[in-house]
Amino acid sequence: MINEAINFSTIEMLIHSMPLHAIMKDAKSGKCLDINQSHLSVYGFSKPSDMQGNTVWDVNNFMSQMWLDNARQVEQFDAEILHTRKPLIKPMRIWLNSRGQVWAHYMSKVPIIGSNGNVIGILGTSQDLTNTLTLSELYQQYCNFYIDRKNAIKLFLGHINMSQFFHTLPSHAETMVLISKKTLLTNKAIAHYLKISEGTVENHINHLCDKLYSRPTQLKQLLENMDII
Repeated sequence: MINEAINFSTIEMLIHSMPLHAIMKDAKSGKCLDINQSHLSVYGFSKPSDMQGNTVWDVNNFMSQMWLDNARQVEQFDAEILHTRKPLIKPMRIWLNSRGQVWAHYMSKVPIIGSNGNVIGILGTSQDLTNTLTLSELYQQYCNFYIDRKNAIKLFLGHINMSQFFHTLPSHAETMVLISKKTLLTNKAIAHYLKISEGTVENHINHLCDKLYSRPTQLKQLLENMDII
């Protein structure tokens, strides 16, 4: 049991010393009591006061395009915590941050129990797992979230810091070949993996080179540097 008088000052110190994303919510109202800098970045805020006092549905008002049904999921997670009074762990969740970027993360929620035995707060922590995705998995997530394929490609290239190499956006097929060429050594292997002909792979590579500011040197440089940041 944790005495309410020391609970929130202790939790506040814990939250801001954590290397993980962390947020503390009031159990009864669902309002944010405190949040650390790492987690603020997900919402595009710079200081805790920007989030304090907001519920997940308040946040949903400005994150709705990014969240899909995330607010409903979070509300259900919190209800489960209140009912069971036990920690809740989700090994992998994926949604978008305020910049529209894919954010994969591990999430845990821990009930804070008051001296009367009731849940008085919920401590949520997350660890960014985005860089554990493969390039193919990351691109697929952008395609899942964005109906406009060009927008998905643009945001994917921005995420892996490759936008500056292209003067013209590659197509979906060309992007798939580009991703495959990062790990597969031969056009034959790429063709087999993507279930297309070697000639088609060669055509896509030529088109990719045409869309680079400098070919073919820059394609090699692009492949060497292409990674999730």
